[in-house]
Amino acid sequence: MKTIITMCLSIICFWVKAQEPTNTGVEMGQLMPGKNAVYGIVPSEEGRSSFNSYKGMVKQFDVYKDENGRGNFKKINTLTFPSSFDDFTKRAGTVIADAVKNALEVTDGSTAYKQLQSGNIKSLGMFLISKEFLKGMGMMWEDENIKNNNPSTGYRVVKVNSDGKEQILFTQKINEVKRVPFGAYRLKDLVNADSVIQLTWTAKLTNAPAVFGKIYRLKNGEKSYQLINPPSLFYSVNDTSKTFYAEEVKPGQLYRYYVVPEDFAGNQSLPSDTAYAISKSFSQIKGIANLSIKDSLKGAWLSWKALPNEGIYTGVQILKSRKSTDGFIEVATLSATDSSYFDKAILPNVTYHYQVRPLTIQVKGYTLLPAATANIAVKSQQDTPMAPQGLKVWQDSTAQVKLFWDVNPEIDQFAYYVLRGTSKDDMRIVSGALRTNTYTDSLQNLNGQSTYFYGIQLMNISQKMSEVSSPVMFKPLKVEFIPYPSGLGLRYADEAVNIFWENMIEKNDDIVGYRVFRKLRTEKEFKSLNEAPLRTTVFNDTTAAPGYDYDYAVSAVNASANQSILSPVSTITVPLTAVLAAPADLYLINKPEGIYISWPAHNNLKLTNSIYRKSNLEKEFKLVANVEASDFYIDASAQKGALYSYRIVAKTKLGVSEPGIEKSIRRN
Repeated sequence: MKTIITMCLSIICFWVKAQEPTNTGVEMGQLMPGKNAVYGIVPSEEGRSSFNSYKGMVKQFDVYKDENGRGNFKKINTLTFPSSFDDFTKRAGTVIADAVKNALEVTDGSTAYKQLQSGNIKSLGMFLISKEFLKGMGMMWEDENIKNNNPSTGYRVVKVNSDGKEQILFTQKINEVKRVPFGAYRLKDLVNADSVIQLTWTAKLTNAPAVFGKIYRLKNGEKSYQLINPPSLFYSVNDTSKTFYAEEVKPGQLYRYYVVPEDFAGNQSLPSDTAYAISKSFSQIKGIANLSIKDSLKGAWLSWKALPNEGIYTGVQILKSRKSTDGFIEVATLSATDSSYFDKAILPNVTYHYQVRPLTIQVKGYTLLPAATANIAVKSQQDTPMAPQGLKVWQDSTAQVKLFWDVNPEIDQFAYYVLRGTSKDDMRIVSGALRTNTYTDSLQNLNGQSTYFYGIQLMNISQKMSEVSSPVMFKPLKVEFIPYPSGLGLRYADEAVNIFWENMIEKNDDIVGYRVFRKLRTEKEFKSLNEAPLRTTVFNDTTAAPGYDYDYAVSAVNASANQSILSPVSTITVPLTAVLAAPADLYLINKPEGIYISWPAHNNLKLTNSIYRKSNLEKEFKLVANVEASDFYIDASAQKGALYSYRIVAKTKLGVSEPGIEKSIRRN
């Protein structure tokens, strides 16, 4: 019994090693064991010149499996060529079916099916690595029932001709499949641009098993890597296997990438090295700007314009020397968000020279940026405390805002005070007297849509207050609902659709404006009518065309440029009669050549003015003339002594107006 147990343990150990080898895969071929399934591809009668394995007398391919490796083969699958393009679509899916049509440059299924029957590999070669396509063509089989597989498990593929004759194409065991090392993939090329990142990973291989590359990306501020779909593809050039990936990204951010090579059967390699990329060209990186220095309290106060909030920057370096040309030493390295520094380690009446330089992340293509310079000689000192330094603000796992700062060196301290506001110039004390250098601010006091500024002040025993520390910006992670406007009303007047809605700004301090959206009733998507948010609750749409049905909706915009969902939709029909009307007046004058008829000209549409006339002896008006591009007409057919009535009707391609004003005249 002990011997049997030992043998079983040996078999189990051997199977684990054979099933999950370290960093090896299998090449595409007739048998490909993977971690979750075993795959196989049936050969074509014409080799690599055709995708159709069923030409000639081939009826089907039967797949058999010998699970224990004892010669007991059982049929597990039968492959056939699709009976129609609909059958192919059912097998491969609509995405692959549509892609095949595009590749073949056809639109109907029957033509595409004839191309599939021909096995046109020139047009369809790109689908060689598509499992869905190969399954749809009846060229690939898959065995997901591998729970009881072992190294001796074997597979057999039998070709069956139309006359029923069978031919064994191959028989192979899992342990007979050659395992190929993936190789160590390393980053070869990296291109940083303002909004594009391009990466290439390579490995020195002559027969690389890698087919797909699963790209993982970690954006600046995220906690975990995300898988990018679809996967990249590996290809070989000479003795090198490589894959390429490029994407458009947000400028000025730090990104990390790595790739996990995978063969056709799903076996994976060890991950590649990690690539660090910044989506910004070096020439566009901003240095220190507006550097100033002044004699403040008991030292030199340096301040500058805060660096852009981008992942490029890792800190700000402060160097000091008594000479302007050399001898500079580093006295501090600050956070990239800091915009000031107080140096108290100076002697009165001695000139000091400073260099302030932004530090960037060590990424290919980035070098040391030039420094901004300033100098000062401190001539006096005061008893006012120096402004606190090193303020840090973050949100912990309990959803509370934490503050920490360095302890001031003064010995006559009374207390620290925390200031908070929505701008640097409007911060107010929000804490009591603090005897420590930490503070917790509750999220209940904060709006998730606003950015806050925090600062620290120190009061000494003489009740003299320091200047505020360098402000630190912080935006809390707090979900805020943006209410949408209601009461949307519409009316057409003065050649425009007048839109009005509820005033949300009065009800919500964070809302700063509105955006108006419109679509034709027959359209699916709304389009914005204004780029900048509106501060008012009315909007006149002068672009609405007469005779059409329109849907309107409004969204609210908050201070962080986030939008609410659209309001309930309101519909209006722009009336044709609003712009299609007969002339407002009519003028009749007797002239020698006839009755002179004139009217005020239209200016909004290209109209045809149809003039109608009837005598006092007639009951109905009759058309006299159609007048275009003119505001008068002479009726030379009027009979002397007769009494006539005239009126005008305006006409366009869109319709006919109501008759205009009616006037009478007797022909002299």
